[in-house]
Amino acid sequence: MPRRTREMKSRRIALLIVGACAVVAIPALLLMVSVSHRAASPWFGQYDSEPRPGYDFSLVDQDGKPLRLGDLRDHIVLLSFGFTRCPNICPTTLGNLAAVFRKLPPAAQEKVKVVFISVDERDTPDTLKDYVPFFHEQFIGLTGNPADIGAAARAYGAFFRKAPPVGEDKSDYMIDHSTYTHLIDPQGNMRLLYRFDQMTESGAIADDIQRLLGMPVPASQPPSSK
Repeated sequence: MPRRTREMKSRRIALLIVGACAVVAIPALLLMVSVSHRAASPWFGQYDSEPRPGYDFSLVDQDGKPLRLGDLRDHIVLLSFGFTRCPNICPTTLGNLAAVFRKLPPAAQEKVKVVFISVDERDTPDTLKDYVPFFHEQFIGLTGNPADIGAAARAYGAFFRKAPPVGEDKSDYMIDHSTYTHLIDPQGNMRLLYRFDQMTESGAIADDIQRLLGMPVPASQPPSSK
């Protein structure tokens, strides 16, 4: 094989090797940057660098009174979706939110609203009044017509669907639903999102709340949000 041909072939092979290394290295580098960015985050919850306005739902509270998100302006809102007959996820989430509330100093508690939107048409204001205050007397339960509830769920990326009835009674069913808790800031913007498995870290969530309220946070090492 002529020398020039061998040199050109060697050069092509070298370029192919360099290209292959780049294909592997660039995604790895991006992943390292992404992990580093998350590790450096001051927030325990998942966050978007560009806060987006929360959907201004219009529903009915446990006292039968209309309530909009805008009525809670100047408060941090911790928002979750579920239903009162939920056997595990909803009572666990509300219990964890009560623990978060207790971690806050009184001045911060006055600036926080915990809101539970039922996605179950069987839940009436009276049903919610018997259920939600069990976890904390200041918690708010909301219901409404299916269209308004569906619009609120879609706006916050919440999923729910009715499972098949357990037996012949068509009203005896469960509801599959998403398990996230949203944090909406005092200006009405969606700021943080908590996975169900993060909700046991009441101290870390309370720290996020106090930071957003501009209050001092106890010096401690926050747990990983991974």
